[in-house]
Amino acid sequence: MIRAIARPAVRITQRRCASTSATPAVPLQNLEMRWATLSAQEQASVAKHLEQIQAGEWTKMTAEQKKAAYWVAFGPHGARTPLTGPGHALKVVAGTTAVVGAAGALFLWIRSKGGEKPTTMTKEWQEASNEYARANKINPISGVASEGYKGTGFVSSSKN
Repeated sequence: MIRAIARPAVRITQRRCASTSATPAVPLQNLEMRWATLSAQEQASVAKHLEQIQAGEWTKMTAEQKKAAYWVAFGPHGARTPLTGPGHALKVVAGTTAVVGAAGALFLWIRSKGGEKPTTMTKEWQEASNEYARANKINPISGVASEGYKGTGFVSSSKN
């Protein structure tokens, strides 16, 4: 038999600080243009004030308060400041060119330090591979061992 365990009723309440009547020390009009000139303390006080306003009913917020709250939350300031500016495109092109050039130089240097080609890359080896394939009937449907085959088989280079 399964018994239901009675649990005490939990009442969840949310505190709302709807102090829409209190005005911050900094007015919210045209905040986007003035944000960079505000001190860090003023920016923090505006953000705190807007946070308190948003804790209340959003339908009672003015259009100016909504604009200011959006700007503080998502505006291009602080870490979200765009990196574009004078000469930014030139820096990107120069940096990309430098990285690609360095990678090319590294490739050529590594290639120059490599030894001679492996013996499997000689024409004689590749022709011997063709003969081995014919003798052992490797891929008799469409390969070197097939009837009437006219391809080069394993020969990929004309040089020794």
